[in-house]
Amino acid sequence: MIKLSIETRKLEDIEKLSERIGDFFTEGEQKNSKITLAGKLAAKDAFFKNIGVGKPYRLYKKLEINRMPSGRPFIKILDSQLSQKLSGYKISISISHTKEESVAVCVLYK
Repeated sequence: MIKLSIETRKLEDIEKLSERIGDFFTEGEQKNSKITLAGKLAAKDAFFKNIGVGKPYRLYKKLEINRMPSGRPFIKILDSQLSQKLSGYKISISISHTKEESVAVCVLYK
């Protein structure tokens, strides 16, 4: 089974979250630019949509979006229960952005 989801986020979405940025991103992620954070938020939203979580507000920090040395993004699951639930799946993400908007695609497959 292959599941695919896509999400977009605007730079202004991150600006609106500026006082609560710590609720959505790990300390390491917070060091990124706002447009990069918009892409990471879109990736997290796409992931949660893909696994069927409708309102993931308490779960955002249970994921961290990192990059491989090649620049390719990947999801690091920080929560053991969530990781165990998805143990039979592979996750692939792609993130792109302009100066004002980001898009992320998440593919889940066995």
